[in-house]
Amino acid sequence: MPPAMRPKVRGDLAAVELDGEAVVFDESDGSLHHLNSTATIVFSFCDGGSTVKEMSSEIAQAFETDAAQVEREVRKLLRSFRESGLLDGNGGSGRG
Repeated sequence: MPPAMRPKVRGDLAAVELDGEAVVFDESDGSLHHLNSTATIVFSFCDGGSTVKEMSSEIAQAFETDAAQVEREVRKLLRSFRESGLLDGNGGSGRG
């Protein structure tokens, strides 16, 4: 069984959060990404220290909601982050 994925945001991205939403700038290609409040929460957990299950569980507890549903949504967001090149290491696209 492969090790659990521990998503990590690329270290060369610049992110600014305002009113619970983040804007992420990728200088390598000049792209700008606007994250809504939900995506911003997940993005903030992507430090390489938590597995998808751990971050999903923590978010579900904080919002008193179903952990399985949260995990499905977290996985969708992580797929989007990966496709956008925002993650590195074993959670990302190999960039960075």
